Amino acid sequence: MTNTLQLAFPTNEKKSKLIVESGHIYTNEQPNLEHQVGATLGNMLSRYLALFGPEIEKWLFIDNYNPKFEEKPQDLDIVAYISLLPSWGFAPDKIVYEADLVNNAKEIVDHLQKHGDAGPHHNGRIILNKGKILLYDPGNGKYMCALLDACLYMHKLEHADGCVTILDQQYAAQQKGTFTILKKLGVDTTTIFPFFYTTPNSQPHSSVDSFNVFANGKNNLSFVQPAIDLLQIVAKLSGSVYLGPSLKVEVRKYGV
Repeated sequence: MTNTLQLAFPTNEKKSKLIVESGHIYTNEQPNLEHQVGATLGNMLSRYLALFGPEIEKWLFIDNYNPKFEEKPQDLDIVAYISLLPSWGFAPDKIVYEADLVNNAKEIVDHLQKHGDAGPHHNGRIILNKGKILLYDPGNGKYMCALLDACLYMHKLEHADGCVTILDQQYAAQQKGTFTILKKLGVDTTTIFPFFYTTPNSQPHSSVDSFNVFANGKNNLSFVQPAIDLLQIVAKLSGSVYLGPSLKVEVRKYGV
């Protein structure tokens, strides 16, 4: 008696596209274990997701903006870092610089203020009223990290059907703020999946600290990642794989 397992994978004409971002680095730091782990995970997830049909585009996000407001010298050799990433399995198809998102961030702040969704806080900064998310500090002319990342996600969704962002766990608070901003702007966040990891002795980044995300310095928002695993994300976005009723498992018995 032989049992045969058959999986039915219905297909659509359109092939979906997913962006996988990994290897995020600041121009005032040097490549370390945090970047290596992130890039390695970026490679693993890219290869895994590609098995199920969607086109995968790999992005590298370089922060050349926040370091301008810090004392550490910006001495990252960007060309050398980009050349290093393939040795960790992650060769980026596109590179985005945080400073290039500033004009978009300004437009969003103006839009939110115009519609009464943002305004000055007693600390002098401009905040999103919902969640008290910091948007802009007029004291030093700085747009905050959660807002700039919202701009990045919107840019990604202009080029793909969904995205996976691989980040150190310390970015969790910042991502909460970012998702709150996106939702206020009417962006569908169910196609955005932040994937967190941890490394020993990870270097702290002040720009994503809770005090630089929330007006009161406290994280009062619940952050529930989309209640689906990566395979289910592919099921939703891919034109070649589905879960649920469309995924059929048949066990047939044959006489020998």
